[in-house]
Amino acid sequence: MKSGMIRHIAKATVFAATLLVAGLFESSANAQASFQGKLTLPYEVHWGMATLAPGDYLLSFEHITMSMPAKLVIRDAKSLRIVAYEDIGIRDDSTRGTSALLIGRRGSPRVVYSLRIAELGETFVYERPVYQRTPAQGDAVEARQTQAIPILVAKK
Repeated sequence: MKSGMIRHIAKATVFAATLLVAGLFESSANAQASFQGKLTLPYEVHWGMATLAPGDYLLSFEHITMSMPAKLVIRDAKSLRIVAYEDIGIRDDSTRGTSALLIGRRGSPRVVYSLRIAELGETFVYERPVYQRTPAQGDAVEARQTQAIPILVAKK
């Protein structure tokens, strides 16, 4: 009788701890889950392993599986077909500027440097600009050629 009671108490304790941990993960994911953005790319862009053609895209954060962290899901705006999954990237707290996709050149291709979401106060960094030193210019950086593609943000 006593061992049965101890077993029930242990199960209840594990269940309560599981609910507590799930609630902590849910609260941090809710801020991202409420984000939906739309952008128009005027040219081809490399983002991680994906190459995105010019056109309209939808952005959102989704959990592919509950055991994995959220991913940025990129969809074609017309077909709603998923064209890429991107890791969240390195986070920088940022409240400066509007929501935008920051794109620069890495040689000839254009690459995504970062995704700034002003509504969340965060910037997700995917690539760092390459610094080059030339005698005529002193320190010159690829970031001079960085373009900010505006993101129209809607909350659920």
